[in-house]
Amino acid sequence: MPLHLTKVSKHANKLIKSKKGYEFPAWELTGESSFWLALLSGVRNSGKTNTVLQILNIEKDNMLKGDNRVYWISPTHDAKVAEVAEKNQDNMVFYDELNMTTFRNVIKDIEERIQKWHQTKYIFEVLEKYLKNKESIDDEDMALLIDSGMFDDDTDIKELIKKFNFTHPPISTLVLDDSLGSPIISSGNSTQGKEATKFFIKHRHLYTNVFILTQHFRGINKTIRSNTNTVMLFPSKDRSTLDSLFFEFSPLFTNKKENYDEALDLIDKKPFSFLFMYYDRGRFLRLNFDQAITFE
Repeated sequence: MPLHLTKVSKHANKLIKSKKGYEFPAWELTGESSFWLALLSGVRNSGKTNTVLQILNIEKDNMLKGDNRVYWISPTHDAKVAEVAEKNQDNMVFYDELNMTTFRNVIKDIEERIQKWHQTKYIFEVLEKYLKNKESIDDEDMALLIDSGMFDDDTDIKELIKKFNFTHPPISTLVLDDSLGSPIISSGNSTQGKEATKFFIKHRHLYTNVFILTQHFRGINKTIRSNTNTVMLFPSKDRSTLDSLFFEFSPLFTNKKENYDEALDLIDKKPFSFLFMYYDRGRFLRLNFDQAITFE
């Protein structure tokens, strides 16, 4: 039986204190726990969607299991995406249009899931105190335990504890696919764009990964671009539009434009390949997921 969190929220919300420094797991692909803000850019059918699906599979333990959840927003009904969503109905939600209603609903759901985690964790902390010493909790905490249903006959406390992740709040992953026409990601000066940009800048505070798939790198508003820690670059029709990307990630290319051009040649020669540029606490450049690129 689930806990009655709506009954205890008025108690718990007053008592829960925000905690920082949760120990999030390191991602398989980066070796770091930093949340992704990734841009995948390339021509249509270059492999962007399949690449994100591969990431979800590689990182499924921390994206598609437990209380973690993926929100995939795209006007394109990709059969492979639908298949993954069908197999992971409890952990993946699909929306067919990126607009402010959808965007706000997703953010609200993320916030509510985090709040639920805090409330549940607090109830377990109170229960632990009670089990150690029944006299150690006050009347308010005792009322919280009773209202939550913790002492109900059909509540399996051991099972609840077994399923709950005490280490960190749930991880969310937001995928925006083929939505360049929306001012939410293309216009930093619009009302919608300003509201959304605040989220993209602070996505880590909501324990959320963001993957934005686009055919035009420069079509994404500059503030989002400048805050990315990951770019996956697929073949592009116009290399000149990608010159600005070199200046943002130049240390990965030892600050030499010819190295950048040479790396672009690699993906032009191999269909469905991409440059994987990661720039956070750690930094690396790869061809696809696993082939390190270095320069003399």
